[in-house]
Amino acid sequence: MKRRIIRIILALLLAGALLVLAAAAASRVVYGRSLRATAYEWVLRRRYASTRTAEEEIARLEKKRAAGEKPYELPESLRLRAPVAETGHGGMQLFTLNPDAAGPTVVYLHGGAFINPFNAYQWRFMDRLASETGARVVAPAYHLAPWADYRRAYDDLLSLWETLPDGPVILMGDSAGGGLALGLAEALVKAGTRLPDRLVLFSPWVDLSMDNPDIPAYAEVDPILCLELVRVHGRYWAGDGDTHHWQVSPLYGEMAGLPPTDIYCGTRELLYPDIVRLGESLTRAGVETRLTVGRGLNHDYPLMPLPEADHAVREVVEVVRELGIRN
Repeated sequence: MKRRIIRIILALLLAGALLVLAAAAASRVVYGRSLRATAYEWVLRRRYASTRTAEEEIARLEKKRAAGEKPYELPESLRLRAPVAETGHGGMQLFTLNPDAAGPTVVYLHGGAFINPFNAYQWRFMDRLASETGARVVAPAYHLAPWADYRRAYDDLLSLWETLPDGPVILMGDSAGGGLALGLAEALVKAGTRLPDRLVLFSPWVDLSMDNPDIPAYAEVDPILCLELVRVHGRYWAGDGDTHHWQVSPLYGEMAGLPPTDIYCGTRELLYPDIVRLGESLTRAGVETRLTVGRGLNHDYPLMPLPEADHAVREVVEVVRELGIRN
């Protein structure tokens, strides 16, 4: 009887293993991604599902505006390996991981559609970067909509840039922060001042008008970004300005003279068509560009707990290390 039970258990385990292998093979064939990435898209779709209309989102943001802007508080639940210091610059909160580091400096601009503060994905990525490279990671909590627009962010970030220590600087950002990082680099070129040694952008939001005719097709498969709501957020960030202004939508900026640029994005994200346009524009402008497209992957995939993300992060870690060694 005992042997029979053992045989049944072993058969069930074998069947389960075969099912997992079959599912992994199907995920790779159909989507070109790992099984974990397929499962995580299901998680993301439920986590970020929203039924709000544009009008409801506007009402929500106006309610936030009336309540007033509140300081960002680092979540106590975070378990960071690198030391973090909170300071300020011109009324903007500033968080620095490895504040006493003597190596390269990474300036990281977080995403969140210009209305949300840092999230846990971004903190975990910055912590890993700081821990594995020894770099100083500077993370500005730039002022967000609906209390501010792009003008305040540029004023604060350009002022902060002048205070960075000597040595190599890598400018990074994800999503909205990735677009802002690109716009900041364009502004630095225009100003004729010190440039970052490298740009690293994860799923950058580079055209807030969202009028690319190819975008709606990707809205159907993106589990995180809702086109209707994203358009609202873009209008708030532009304030009374034009969403095609280069500081709002850096896809329309002057790209000649920018430093070498690494871009990561997925094919199952709303911003993919404009990121492809960005890569083409950078190449035409003579910028050394590496565009890594994750087949079947979602928005900001390098920040997610996925095997594909681990590969991307290891590439970024190596970029930071090499700049530190070279300088």
